Amino acid sequence: MRQRQYCYRMLLAVTSVLLLSVAWPPSGVADEETANDNAQTAGQRAYFAQTYCGISPARVGAYKERLRKVLHDASNFDLQWQTGWRRGEKDGIQMDALRLNDPQEFASRVKADCERLKWMAQNAVRVRPQK
Repeated sequence: MRQRQYCYRMLLAVTSVLLLSVAWPPSGVADEETANDNAQTAGQRAYFAQTYCGISPARVGAYKERLRKVLHDASNFDLQWQTGWRRGEKDGIQMDALRLNDPQEFASRVKADCERLKWMAQNAVRVRPQK
């Protein structure tokens, strides 16, 4: 009986390790996915900053170029950026509705979000040392 319990425990441990090794993406793939997600998020936030925070298109373009150098692992930076930008446009519809329905809440949210985005943009373009 004890022998069977030991076999089941060992089988469970081996199966768990095998499943985790298959489910865990290789480092290169994980880096690419992270860079793609970051490029999309940056595009979405850049749309918000340009539309609601009064950031000029030239400044957004300069930010995009600096970010492109930092996110060199992104598979297609421009496509990922554009995907995020379109997502930002969809979010903009909700913000415009908020502006019409509750102007005070809109102003409060835009002020807080613009301050947060400014801080995040400054940190996003910092080059981090390789691990």
